[in-house]
Amino acid sequence: MKNFFLAMFLFSFLSGCDTDQDSVQLDLENATKVELWSTIYYVLEAPASGSAGSIPLRDMRENVIGPSLSAKDWCLAAIEGTVSVEDVVFNYAGVRNPRQTRCSHRPSERVRWKKSKYPYGEGSSDNPLVPMISLACDLGTVSNSKPWLDGGYPEFGQIIYIPEADGVLLPDGNTHDGRFRCDDVGGAITGNHIDVFIGRASGSSDALMRNPFKFVASNPEKTFTAYVLP
Repeated sequence: MKNFFLAMFLFSFLSGCDTDQDSVQLDLENATKVELWSTIYYVLEAPASGSAGSIPLRDMRENVIGPSLSAKDWCLAAIEGTVSVEDVVFNYAGVRNPRQTRCSHRPSERVRWKKSKYPYGEGSSDNPLVPMISLACDLGTVSNSKPWLDGGYPEFGQIIYIPEADGVLLPDGNTHDGRFRCDDVGGAITGNHIDVFIGRASGSSDALMRNPFKFVASNPEKTFTAYVLP
């Protein structure tokens, strides 16, 4: 039943997004050509843990709002920004002291959480993230932002057309039209770096297998051409 409701939500939302995006003409002559590089991010599907050393999900007031996770899963969830545990989705809410555990990415050690109202979590404006459409982009709002679009930044919700994605077969059987949307930001997403949201995965290896886009190389030296639509 859970999968049915998720499918219905995604179908209805994508239908609305298609309508919005179809209304944006693919006017490449007036678009801004850019060179980007890409990584992926996802909702971590993680099991609850009752073992010694497990870490609970706490909100910004230090209240426990969700099950405990293993230290490994907790850190990975903090890096990705969204985690699904026991059919409940939790989203990044902010950071505060004290740290919750030791992570390879030190800023993630102080992440706090909130329950999400959407099945794939929320973007930077409390908007629902949409798999294979939503991007994290540098909108000039993070501490290390680097201007990358005509000396500035795109707007929230701006459409980016990636020719290499046009015609790509997606896991649900649909074909991508090459258009993505700046729905989110990330502390490590600066300059011409974008992060493609691919949906749910049980970890990094699973996420790589689910990623259908060859332009994603996770290497700043391996760029591709894209167009920021007006």
